[in-house]
Amino acid sequence: MNTLKFKFDKKLKLKEYSSKYFISTQKIFKENNLGNDVTLRFFHFNDTAMVCGIEETIQLLKFCLTKKEFNSLQIWYEQDGSIIEKEKPVLIIRGNYQYFGHLENVIDGILSRRSSVANNCYRIINEIQRDKLLLMADRSDDYSLQKYDGYAAYIGGVKNFCTKQHIELIKNKSDVNYLGTVPHALIQQFNGQIDKALIAYQQSIKEGPIVALIDYNNDCLSEIQKIAKLPFKIDSIRIDTSNKIVDKSLQVGNWKNKKELYGVCDKLILACRKELDKYNMHNTKIIVSSGINIDKIKHFKKNKIPVDFFGVGKSLLEVNVHFTGDLIKSNENYQAKFGRNNNIDNLIVKMKKI
Repeated sequence: MNTLKFKFDKKLKLKEYSSKYFISTQKIFKENNLGNDVTLRFFHFNDTAMVCGIEETIQLLKFCLTKKEFNSLQIWYEQDGSIIEKEKPVLIIRGNYQYFGHLENVIDGILSRRSSVANNCYRIINEIQRDKLLLMADRSDDYSLQKYDGYAAYIGGVKNFCTKQHIELIKNKSDVNYLGTVPHALIQQFNGQIDKALIAYQQSIKEGPIVALIDYNNDCLSEIQKIAKLPFKIDSIRIDTSNKIVDKSLQVGNWKNKKELYGVCDKLILACRKELDKYNMHNTKIIVSSGINIDKIKHFKKNKIPVDFFGVGKSLLEVNVHFTGDLIKSNENYQAKFGRNNNIDNLIVKMKKI
C-alpha cells in the first residue's frame, strides 16, 4: 500500500465521532462477554464503482487502536482505485468488536465520500483524456476536505488541481499540476478590461500558462479580439458564462431554439473557436466551466464541440456511492440481517490481506 500518512483527529480515539448505538453495543458486549470474534464487511450499493478510502481506513484503525489490538485483527481489502461490483466487499475486518466496532459509521463515511469523488472523476476521464480535466471543486464544499477530495480525485485519474491542499496527500507530486486562471476579481480591478488585466498578470506571474477568462463582459468574441493584439502568447481562453444568460454574440440572428443559446453552449464555443482561428490563434485552447458535468461532457463529445479542457466543480463532489458495514459472522457462523448473509469465504481468497 501507499506510504502516505493520513492525519486524524484525536477525538476519534475518544469515540466522539462514533454513533451512540455503536458505543452502547460495545458496552453491552463487554458486560455479556460477546463479540470476541466477529467479522465486519463493508460494501456499496452501486452496480459498479471505483472505490477509494481503503488505505485511509486502515491507517485510521492503526491510529485508533493499540498496536496489540491492531495486530490481533485479520483484515482483507481491495486497493484504492479498484473497480468493485455491487455488494462485493471492499474491506473485511475480523476480530474483537471491542476494538473497532465504534468505527463502523466513520469508515462508512470515509469510503462513501472518497469513493464518490474518485468514481465521479473516473467516469468523466473515461469520456475524455486525463489531461483535459481540471478539478475546480474547492469552492463547493468545506475547505478542510480539499486534501481528501484531491487524493480521491487523483485516484480517479485527475492530474490538474487548483489548490495546494488538493495535492497535499498525493505522494508523486511530479504526476500532478497546480494550475490557475485569471479570475473575474482581477478583471474587475482593471475596469473590465481583459487586455490590461492580462498584461498585469503576465508581468507579475512569471510561470505557468496564461489562461484568459473571457466572459466578464458577456461578450466573448470582443474579448478574443482584444487578447489577439497582446504581445505574448495566450495559452487558453476560459468560457464561464452563466446558464442564465446569453452571450452578446448570440443575441442577434433568428435562432430556432433560443434555449440552446444560454450559458456555455455549443454555438458559443464554436463561435469562439472560429474567432480564435480568425486571428491565427490556432494553438490557443478552449476551457469551459460553469455547471459542467458528465452529461454536458458527453454532449460536447458526441457533437464534436471543440473543447480542449473541462473545469468541473460541484458535480465531482456529489456523494452517490454509499457504503454500509455489516457484521456477518459471529465466530465461524454466518449471522446477519436478512438478505445480507451471503457467503464471503470464496471472495476473501481473492482480496489482499494485512
